Amino acid sequence: MPIVCVGINHRTAPVALRERLAFSEHEQRDALTRDLLLELGPRIGVTEFALLSTCNRTELYAAADDVTRRFREVPAELTPVLARLRDVEPDTFAGHVYAHASTRAVRHLCRVAAGIDSMVLGESEILGQVTAAHELAAGEGAAGRVLQAAFQTAVRAGRRARTDTGICRNPASVSSEAVRVVREWGTDLSAARVLVIGTGKMGRLAGEALRAHGARDLRVVSRTAAHAERLAGVLGARPLAWHELEAAIREADVVVSSTGAPHAVLTAELVRSARSGNGAHPLLLVDIAVPRDVEPAVRDLPGVRVCDLDDLQTRLNGNLAERRKEVPRVEAIVEEEVARFEDWRHGAELRPLIAQMRTQIEEIRRRELERALKRMGPASDALRAQLEAFSQSLVSKLLHEPTRRLREETDPDRCDTYARVTRDLFGLPGGCAASAPRGDAA
Repeated sequence: MPIVCVGINHRTAPVALRERLAFSEHEQRDALTRDLLLELGPRIGVTEFALLSTCNRTELYAAADDVTRRFREVPAELTPVLARLRDVEPDTFAGHVYAHASTRAVRHLCRVAAGIDSMVLGESEILGQVTAAHELAAGEGAAGRVLQAAFQTAVRAGRRARTDTGICRNPASVSSEAVRVVREWGTDLSAARVLVIGTGKMGRLAGEALRAHGARDLRVVSRTAAHAERLAGVLGARPLAWHELEAAIREADVVVSSTGAPHAVLTAELVRSARSGNGAHPLLLVDIAVPRDVEPAVRDLPGVRVCDLDDLQTRLNGNLAERRKEVPRVEAIVEEEVARFEDWRHGAELRPLIAQMRTQIEEIRRRELERALKRMGPASDALRAQLEAFSQSLVSKLLHEPTRRLREETDPDRCDTYARVTRDLFGLPGGCAASAPRGDAA
């Protein structure tokens, strides 16, 4: 199967490494159009790319338009490329990168979309992120029919998992767990001064969860004043300008930060300065951003507690017993969708091949029939019709068995062997065209 995936996630790498390989939407667009990928593709036989980058994973998917293509060395080629797309030395991630090829790559993508490869088992955000990753790659002209088929398959698996199983029952999320940390810290949210930094989806979800659990004095700060005002209006909070950040930290009891900044926005120097004149009351910083918003050295400041995604993962792992019971049902859905993808790949290769074979033989039949009729001399319309029917029936019977075997073969290795041998024996051109499997668009 002509598809491969390389990446890192919360299972293979700590947040300190994940943040170095994270891509913003703008950076994803830039990466997919960089010469690094454009030059790599022809060299290793890859024609399609897509990037999936979330708080907990970064994955590069690659595919070849030729559905008969088999990848062997490509994962090794892609691993250093993934690092260089973020201008990081590949050795930085030695031992942390995983690779999946062929059916395993499609199965992995389906498991990701279904929420069973997430830090929060069954979390809902990942399905939208998988969809967006494909849409972005397709919009940049980087993803074609093979990745379209793979991502459609994954999105279908994700939707079925959420509607047909209880994997999302009593859903937990990073945002809800962040609020749980705040409450367990002993904070009275109704009296606490709470600051939300960042106005993206995670910031909004955190703000909504905080408000739902009783936060009254809620403030929102963003580098873009209009964004802060918009989210503050939704949350019933007070918007703040970016230059007010230090003063806001000085007054805050709790700070939840989730910006898209490529570097720490809460440095040790900033937090130390903010706390120098406020009597050093306890401060809780909950960092749910990747890359991290809170500089590691902030943990060493007196009176400050920091909780980041790695800390939240440890907590979340202990609260998922009910949803874990649903995993076998989700895995069954994944296998059904992977089989559906295999059927598409099989058909994408063999249907055009069978059509090419039949077209070639039909041309030979007509040519030989006309030659025979010319040698026979004048022939009645009835005789011509009998010879036409006879030749068509003969060709159909000769092709029936090999055609049936080609259509019914399901083993991928034998399918590839049959396809190559058929092309060689009949002198058929390589390559074929096929649409993605019908279903919901990715």
